[in-house]
Amino acid sequence: TTFAVVDEASGRVLGGIGLRWNEDVAEIGYWTRADARGRGLTTRALLLAARVALEEGAARVQLRADVENVPSRRVAEKAGFTAEGVLRSAHWNPRLGRRQSWVMYSLLPGEL
Repeated sequence: TTFAVVDEASGRVLGGIGLRWNEDVAEIGYWTRADARGRGLTTRALLLAARVALEEGAARVQLRADVENVPSRRVAEKAGFTAEGVLRSAHWNPRLGRRQSWVMYSLLPGEL
């Protein structure tokens, strides 16, 4: 399930957030346009998506953020997600031309 984050006044897409299910675990991914960052939009969208996942029965909501992507990590932490550890060299990103290490975050029922 994917949702767009849209500016109400202009109708312009400012970002997106998606939920992907694996059994009773929901994984969330998100992105935000550079010019829309710093307004709390992504944090609010993440909270909403996590709430939807938990209401639909998720036993765990998780997300991964590049270790070097401090703004994305800050969003997860502001939304109440717990950093569990680092998945070292977990993914080759051809766009970046390098392997990425990810911080794994989770939110469990009762933590929102």
